[in-house]
Amino acid sequence: MQPPQQMIQQYPQQVNHQNMMILPSTNAVAALVLSIIGILGSLFYGLGIIFAIPGLVLANGALRITNQFPNHPDSGLAKAAQVCGWIGIGLASALILFVVLAGVLYIWASSLAA
Repeated sequence: MQPPQQMIQQYPQQVNHQNMMILPSTNAVAALVLSIIGILGSLFYGLGIIFAIPGLVLANGALRITNQFPNHPDSGLAKAAQVCGWIGIGLASALILFVVLAGVLYIWASSLAA
């Protein structure tokens, strides 16, 4: 049996230490959920823009964090949330424009019929 001091000196040599880095957390999941709700909500008279804009803001914040750390596990979620947020804003804007244009055309057509 070896004396205790030799065992203590040999122990760090036998253990394989890996450099573990603690990555900061992001709001990528919340951003993705809000962006998807924004896409679905934009089908209801463009009300999804209420969810798509905060989803896009959260996604940009998450991307700012994930771009600082390569291979961050939330980088894909943050990018998907950003894309879904822009799609939600685009769909909501198009549907709001469509509803306003339909209302203007209805008023114009009813004035011609009178």
